[in-house]
Amino acid sequence: MKSPRKTLDFVVVGAPKCGTTSLFHTLNERAEISLLGKDSHLLGKDLELPLRDHTINLNEVIDRHPENSIVGDVSVWYLYSETAAQEIHELNPNAKIIICLRNPLELIPSLHNQHVKGGDESEPDLNIALTNDFKLESIAAGVHFKQRPRYADVVNFGQQIARYTERFDNVLFVFHEDLKLNYAKSIQRIEDFLGLEIRKDITEMERNKRQQVVNPALVNVIKKKPAFIKSVFRIVVPSKKIRHNIMESAMKRAISDDESPSHVEFTMENRNFICRLIEKQLPLLRELTGRDCSIWLKDNDE
Repeated sequence: MKSPRKTLDFVVVGAPKCGTTSLFHTLNERAEISLLGKDSHLLGKDLELPLRDHTINLNEVIDRHPENSIVGDVSVWYLYSETAAQEIHELNPNAKIIICLRNPLELIPSLHNQHVKGGDESEPDLNIALTNDFKLESIAAGVHFKQRPRYADVVNFGQQIARYTERFDNVLFVFHEDLKLNYAKSIQRIEDFLGLEIRKDITEMERNKRQQVVNPALVNVIKKKPAFIKSVFRIVVPSKKIRHNIMESAMKRAISDDESPSHVEFTMENRNFICRLIEKQLPLLRELTGRDCSIWLKDNDE
């Protein structure tokens, strides 16, 4: 008798910059959990991701995981994707969904910094980048995205969450502020949600080292590798290993550890735009998550 096909048991769908890297590493410590990887993004067909390998068969990937394991995925752009929720539902309508959320006033600066480092944002100044976005200016082609999502669209949580709550019965919300306040308790909630034995000793939240781009033009060249420069570089430096070392050294010069305070100053116009977006979502967020997210506006009132 043929054994039933393994399926995707749970998915951490994002949002980005909400502590998902820490969740990935903490969940990966569990022997009974088998993860597809961090940001595999094998689903979300509407996401224009140039580096995605379209030849990969997701069912074959899942089948390679150990028998009786709990198969999960952590892909932060599934929340933003308009198709991922339905794709997950078609794989397993009983999948458990974990949605991580963060105050947009904190998330957007962190995401902008990541996009600049990753070659997906051509404007290193946060406020100029936001102003361009809000005016619907064109977005330059990136490395990980054909065109990165607009920042306001990324934090349009109410609409995104509804795509999952409409399709799945088991949805858990994890807030970034709770992870920072009591990481162990947040993980225990997730373990209980997944039907796992709850651990008492849990490693503290892993925080990404904050870095600042000091040479955006150099980062852009390193990440995007223009065809002409790439071909000349290969001729001048034939060794792949040496080329890699040179690029790595150049990247270290272009990015430095940032010791400055994490608080980012928005222009009044940009802050008000984001706050209006938050205010507009508050009733729906309360309805869907059971949480009063008006605390996100607290900084704006100080």
